[in-house]
Amino acid sequence: MSVTITELADGTLNFTVTVLDDTGSIGDLNGVFFDLADDSLAATLQVAGDDVTGSAFMADGVAKVSSWNNLSGEVVNDLGKFDGGVQFGTSGIGADDIRTTSFTLSSTSGPLTLDAFSLQDFGIRLTSVGTEDGTRDGSLKLGGTAPEAPSEPTGGTANADSMTSFELETFNADGFDFLDMFQSTLLENDTNADGTPFTGSVSSVNGSAANVGQIVAGSNGGYLTVYPDGSVDFSAVDVTGVSDFEALTFGTEAQTSLPMASMADLKPR
Repeated sequence: MSVTITELADGTLNFTVTVLDDTGSIGDLNGVFFDLADDSLAATLQVAGDDVTGSAFMADGVAKVSSWNNLSGEVVNDLGKFDGGVQFGTSGIGADDIRTTSFTLSSTSGPLTLDAFSLQDFGIRLTSVGTEDGTRDGSLKLGGTAPEAPSEPTGGTANADSMTSFELETFNADGFDFLDMFQSTLLENDTNADGTPFTGSVSSVNGSAANVGQIVAGSNGGYLTVYPDGSVDFSAVDVTGVSDFEALTFGTEAQTSLPMASMADLKPR
């Protein structure tokens, strides 16, 4: 399992929860539970997400969101009740089978930061657990602790990048395009918090870790793939071979963008 939390500019936190297949088994995500460094925040929390079907927030009082989405038993016995729980989808895989999902957490008391979850306990509820082509009749209740939140912003200063291309540009066979100023990656002009060149990697695209290395649509047409090392590949042409910019005439231009968000990983251990 991977739980990634991203600080957003509007003071909210974006959570991306993903079932990893590195054990050979998969599962249907039912919910994520968490503690807070400041228990008083629990009563102020609000959640939004496409797959969210329920939530519960109460300081040291949450062991379930519904009868089929609970962590009662070993996890609660070891870690105690949580401060919050967010439920996804339905109770079985007949209507959905959620392997990865995202949601946004906000507080009516003000901006949220990663510090709210530094060294805090997390729980995950999974049903329909098993191999991809198996019976998937198992279930799991997992518990773990997030690492300490970084004391400085992970990326320091992330400077804007641009690329100029033609209206019939397609993805390259080598999966790589130079940026303007002949940069080979998005990270070359970024710095750490102490002003030194950034030495990390891209960990989210548009606020989601799942988008790294995947094709993402631009705000005004075109498609971009951003890889972990910061290299990029752009296409103006969609899968049918039609350019999103075919209406351009000689001497004219159009702009499209792909907003990027700084983030830090919090992975249960």
